[in-house]
Amino acid sequence: MNYLKLAFRVLILAAICSSTAFALSTSPDKPQTASLSFGAEFAAGKYGTDTTTRSVYMPLIATWSPSDRFDIGIEVPFLYQSNANVTTDLYRTSQQSATTVAKGGPSVSSGAFLKQGSGGPGGESASGSSDSAVSGLGDIILRLGVIAIFEGTKVPEIRPSLFIKLPTANTSDGLGTGEFDAGAGVAVTKWLGDVHLTSEGQYIWQGKADGFGLKNYFGYTGGLGYQLTENIEPMVIVRGATAPSDYSSELLEVRARVIWSLTRSTAIDLFGSRGIADSSPDYGGGIALIYSF
Repeated sequence: MNYLKLAFRVLILAAICSSTAFALSTSPDKPQTASLSFGAEFAAGKYGTDTTTRSVYMPLIATWSPSDRFDIGIEVPFLYQSNANVTTDLYRTSQQSATTVAKGGPSVSSGAFLKQGSGGPGGESASGSSDSAVSGLGDIILRLGVIAIFEGTKVPEIRPSLFIKLPTANTSDGLGTGEFDAGAGVAVTKWLGDVHLTSEGQYIWQGKADGFGLKNYFGYTGGLGYQLTENIEPMVIVRGATAPSDYSSELLEVRARVIWSLTRSTAIDLFGSRGIADSSPDYGGGIALIYSF
């Protein structure tokens, strides 16, 4: 797990350096129209099989907001997997994590892994030995979000979004399906004093790859947060989805998440997760550093 250890060290060092630098800055506030996010996420589970699969997902996310209403994003991930029994696929189908810090608040969405049948019901390896670790570039994701209704005294913020997943991951290693995916969803958020309510639903169209049994599915997220201090917001999040393939059941997990705003421009996003459904990871966790400018 050297990838994960290195990623955590880099993130912590970057957070310390950026916190010190921006604390000394006396520049006036200005609108933040872009953000960069780099994180590392770990997940482990049997996914309904007899073998434990450990995965590390390290995404670099860039977001640009040409106006207060629109945001455009790209996500370039690196994947590591302890074996090829399970094909990892991104359940991060929202760009909110990298955009809402710049716009005044955290979101509910973060990364996870979807269990996909790899070659059949037994979870056979796509190629080579199933005991061999695999790693490489993941599927790149492009996103577009539009705030249809801004939050008001009595109305929540409503934000429709679209995404497309490009098949850039290596299919022979089981890191991707080799197909284009696309999705559309709506996120609804509302602040009630210091209480933060969040929800999101998305429908995902998956490319039909031979031997994977992929099918379209619906994903959902619900979260409850509390602004504990000016800089810290803990959250409890429930995330799930209908079965994404013929070889997996429905997904369901619960997460504890903390957003820590180090400065006006820098934040750390931490989470720990526990799977409830068999096809979800048994447990996981992650950290991301978000810089808005």
